[in-house]
Amino acid sequence: MPWSIVADVIVAGLLITTLIYVHRLSGRLATIRAGRAEFEKLVADLSKSTDQAANHLHQFKLTAEITGGDLQARVERTQKLAGEFGKIGDDLKILTERAESAANRLEAAIARTRPTVAAANPAPTPAPTPAPRVDDLVEDDDNRGVANLSALSGLR
Repeated sequence: MPWSIVADVIVAGLLITTLIYVHRLSGRLATIRAGRAEFEKLVADLSKSTDQAANHLHQFKLTAEITGGDLQARVERTQKLAGEFGKIGDDLKILTERAESAANRLEAAIARTRPTVAAANPAPTPAPTPAPRVDDLVEDDDNRGVANLSALSGLR
């Protein structure tokens, strides 16, 4: 057999193999082209979701700023009230110390006069009156209580 026929058969075999591969490649390219539309839709959906997330994040930041400002105002108000309550507590301590001092002086004076009164008047002593309850001393009206505490703080 001549060499040219063998060479033609080999070239024909290679061409057939190339055509088979080209056909497969064409099918894969068609699949890629079909998937491209789906991919573009996914990209558009992703872009839309990203925009929504950015809008929600912006709204969240605004809400956080508003809430943070409100919280800061409340903290400042609480600190101010704590300072006022501290002053009121100091005033109450001073008043309590003065009351204790006055009570001690009264007890000492009563103790000094008891032997004299007991010797002069041997009559039985009446039953002691119960001390007023703290609940009876507390006023129901908050405005009056605040006014009294303000007046006490002015005594300093």
